[in-house]
Amino acid sequence: MAETLVMLAASAPLQIAWRERHGWSEDELGLDFDWAASWVVRSVDERAPGLLPDALKDLLRQIDGQLDEMSGPDGSARWSSEGLAEDRPWEEIRQLAARALDEIVKLDLIAMPNPADL
Repeated sequence: MAETLVMLAASAPLQIAWRERHGWSEDELGLDFDWAASWVVRSVDERAPGLLPDALKDLLRQIDGQLDEMSGPDGSARWSSEGLAEDRPWEEIRQLAARALDEIVKLDLIAMPNPADL
C-alpha cells in the first residue's frame, strides 16, 4: 500500500519515470492502487482490527473515487504522460495520497520507500 501511495503522491516526472522504467502504461498507477487498496485494507482489518485509522480508510476511498471518475472512454486523455503532468484530478490524487501517507507514517510501522527506488 505504501509503495502505491508513494507513487500516487509523486510528481508527474517521477510517475512518468516509474512507468517508463517498468515499461508500463499510465493506467498501472490506478490498477496498482486498486489491487493494494482492496487487498491490503481487507487483510489488515482481518488480522489487526482497528489498526488502520478511519481517516486513512476515508482517504483511500476518496482516491478510489477520483480514479473511478477518471476512468472510462471520456477519461482516456488523463491516462497519459500529458495527463499526469497537466490534468487537475491527478494533482488532487497526489494531495490525497500524500495525506494518506501521513496517516501511515503516524502508525510508525514501516519506513516509507523513496519513489526513485520503486
